[in-house]
Amino acid sequence: MITKDTIFNQLHLTSNKIAKKFDILYSQEISNIAEEMAISYQILFDIINKEDQLIISDNDFQSALLFWTALNTYLSGIELVRLGYSKEPPMIMRNVLEIFASAYDIHVHPEKLDILRNNPKKFFSTKSITIVKNIHPVIGRMYGSLSDQFTHVSILHSVPHYSKNPFCVGGLLDQNEQKVIICNLFPVLMLTLDVLSSVLEIAFINEVSKPCFWKKNLNGLYEYSPPKEVIDRGQRLIKKMQDMLKK
Repeated sequence: MITKDTIFNQLHLTSNKIAKKFDILYSQEISNIAEEMAISYQILFDIINKEDQLIISDNDFQSALLFWTALNTYLSGIELVRLGYSKEPPMIMRNVLEIFASAYDIHVHPEKLDILRNNPKKFFSTKSITIVKNIHPVIGRMYGSLSDQFTHVSILHSVPHYSKNPFCVGGLLDQNEQKVIICNLFPVLMLTLDVLSSVLEIAFINEVSKPCFWKKNLNGLYEYSPPKEVIDRGQRLIKKMQDMLKK
């Protein structure tokens, strides 16, 4: 029988147990995410808290605030993963993509800030995806895939979390769910973070002393050049996925 105590137990006891187990199983992945997020937060913190705000345009200041909101939203998705939810975080990642795209759009098109402020119904954040695709075409594919598979109702929503019942109240993390976490969630989470970190960096490249994702070419233009550790991390994650599928 499901009662309100079932819900409270999930919120106060089960979720905490799942999070502790998750942190043990995926300590390295969480550490990688935290390290990269800290760099992005620091870039924004330095911009938002400049002593002389007169040297920052209003649209760039508001863009930085939006980027900050997007990072917070991303962090909420990580928290849901820790609590054992596998379907909901990708929905949040789609929203994060849209916030980041809007922040970048406002950075490159100052007039968009006036629209957002004075006539918000005419500010279409989905159209900002088209703008940010100019620097990362993969964002368009990610946004479409997350929309089709997670945000819009799909077959994923009709299948409950695996359990012996087979229904589960709230989040769940057990041996039968590990392949879902490794093979589906972490690639989405890490790819989203890597791409968005690079978008933030190129938007405020003049404020970054040592760019991680961009290098100047012979023509003096910035080209996307992810650091070796990001590439190596991706390869390790792929190998972990492959090893998990063999079990």
